[in-house]
Amino acid sequence: MLFAIGIWAFIPAATASAAVAVVDDIFVRIYDTAGLPGHLRQAALAVAAETLAPASVAVRWEHCQASDRACRNPPAAGEFVVRIVRAPATGASRGQLALGDAFVDSQARSAVLATIYADRVLLMAAAAAIDAATLLGRAIAHEMGHLLLANSAHSTHGLMRPIWSREELRNGRGTDWVFTKEEIASIRARF
Repeated sequence: MLFAIGIWAFIPAATASAAVAVVDDIFVRIYDTAGLPGHLRQAALAVAAETLAPASVAVRWEHCQASDRACRNPPAAGEFVVRIVRAPATGASRGQLALGDAFVDSQARSAVLATIYADRVLLMAAAAAIDAATLLGRAIAHEMGHLLLANSAHSTHGLMRPIWSREELRNGRGTDWVFTKEEIASIRARF
């Protein structure tokens, strides 16, 4: 059974632990069809990598262009794909929009592809008056969390909660943007 899951954030309608050995590098292809400025994308990937580090995950990002021959091949075993695309914030019910999705095959406990909606992330960052690269990086880390955990579960707190309010974004409490101990243990156990 394939599930699409996502991070939900409120958008106005108008508008770890002790040192542990790092697992082998995780390779992640980045396809940015939204055309984000390079400095914004790089800063976001740094935030995502920093967020994943407490789970003993070292990420190696591979920036893919349509012209890259190697990036046209299917992902190798253990390789992940993050697409950054545009998805207008139209049709939002009660101001909630997914900032991203991860496609998870819960029966096979397999996941490879995550999608981040750049324009929604930028809109939410502006609405919350926070740094866009930070929010983009957290959205990438959240969706990577689903891929690494190979499940569609959300937690009641921490990075993997399904709804991020503007107040939480503004407050920037460290505990809101980390994996739970259980999630870290699950990621480490898988790799």
